[in-house]
Amino acid sequence: MIHLPPDLLRPTRFGHILAEHPLQALDIGSRGGFEPDLAPIAFAVDAIGFEPEPEAFAALAGQPKGAWRSLRHLPVAVSGADGERTLYIPRDPQSSSLLEPDQSVGDAFAKPDFCTVARTATVATRALDSIAGEFGLVRPAFLKLDIEGAEMEVLNGAPATVSELLVLKTEIGFVRFRHGQPIAAEIDLALRDRGFELMDFFRPARWRIRDSVIAPQAGRDAIPYSRGRIMHGDYLFFRRPETIADPERCLQLAAIAMAYGFFDHAAQVLERPEMADWLRRRHGAEVGPLVAEASRRMGRAAWLRAVAAHLRLMWTYGRSALNLARN
Repeated sequence: MIHLPPDLLRPTRFGHILAEHPLQALDIGSRGGFEPDLAPIAFAVDAIGFEPEPEAFAALAGQPKGAWRSLRHLPVAVSGADGERTLYIPRDPQSSSLLEPDQSVGDAFAKPDFCTVARTATVATRALDSIAGEFGLVRPAFLKLDIEGAEMEVLNGAPATVSELLVLKTEIGFVRFRHGQPIAAEIDLALRDRGFELMDFFRPARWRIRDSVIAPQAGRDAIPYSRGRIMHGDYLFFRRPETIADPERCLQLAAIAMAYGFFDHAAQVLERPEMADWLRRRHGAEVGPLVAEASRRMGRAAWLRAVAAHLRLMWTYGRSALNLARN
């Protein structure tokens, strides 16, 4: 996914309206910074990140809020319930999880660093519902989950929070990397039952058995080119609009849809008769011009970013061409 500039939609008429109806967004697993997908509407986002690892949290805590309406990070490990849990830390610590890794998966794909436990630690965890009042989690509209296989555990332990969510981005796996980890199809079905629909699939990661260079690129291995098996990525879910009665929440859903570039969907949400009537009465605005202006502005930025990304890829493909020629 191509990330777009902060506050891209702020100068538009829609941006002026959204500024009166800010939304709260949660990022569980915010190592490296708060989720950038919402940057185009950052001016209307109260951002709350969760990062329990002390060094990573220290780095985040000193960051300025930047374009976000507000930004704070909490040193809290989130799970399905309050209590103490074992954290499994593999050779690659970024793959640490509350679920024990399946070493056979790492062995099968020659990637033991992801699935071989180097050490364990005992951590105190909290459920989202139990800390909502303590940390001011008020009707969060957006939630990103990147916690290495324990995503459904967190959702199952927070029914009140999930019932308020409008958009959910969650890491998913097509293989059970860890014992007890649900796979993508199970997460999809569970969230559909809770009023969500799958909108997109981001960052597909494909693993080769013999090498780490993924098609269409080629490496210097004995088999320089091969496609890899789809292993993991991110699913994006939107709440079905017909399940939302509050016009302000519909506006927020449309705003997040626009941040991701789904302007057709945003228009569909805003064109519902009760929603369109609310926009006229409350803000004196018509849906068509609102969406069209925002769409044009983002479309220009997305086009420019895409062209730049493709030009950068040409250098990578050039190296692959040399590798294929050598073999």
